[in-house]
Amino acid sequence: MAGLVQKTYGDALFELILEETPSKLSDAKDELNAVNTVISEVPELIKLSKTPTITKEEKAAVIEAAFKGRLSEYIYNFLMVLTDAGRLDEFAGICKYFGQRCNDHLGIAEITVVTCQPLGDTARQKLTAKMSSMLGKKIVLKEELDPSILGGIVVKNGNTTLDGSVKARLRALKTDIGSVIC
Repeated sequence: MAGLVQKTYGDALFELILEETPSKLSDAKDELNAVNTVISEVPELIKLSKTPTITKEEKAAVIEAAFKGRLSEYIYNFLMVLTDAGRLDEFAGICKYFGQRCNDHLGIAEITVVTCQPLGDTARQKLTAKMSSMLGKKIVLKEELDPSILGGIVVKNGNTTLDGSVKARLRALKTDIGSVIC
């Protein structure tokens, strides 16, 4: 669940873009994710934004040097607002919340599928079609590999996880056998 700061700023940006340029909503989400990647790869930006001995003007100058001319007007101005308010450290949460709002508005569900081997094209298409039918949304499938699940599949959608892995089945079997023996 998003905190109050993430929700407040995320809602403000979402409503602004929806009102001004609704066709750019998906682009804004992608742009925010790209900026989030940069910020997460350069943790010094967050440290700088929290340093009380550096003035707001100096912090704004750093953000300007890093991003001006490289971002859309809305996203650049949004970064400047966050910098001025001392909230750049909340950017990752705001970005995540904004992405959820966009997905809800656009009828998209991001599903993460964990398998021990890459999915084949047929399995990927069937899974996407089944999840789309179940959720009534367009599916964006993210795949992760985890050999420790041994086999089967784990499907994650928001706070819901469907664990059909061999590892989970073995764990359940161990519990069942343990309860019979003890």
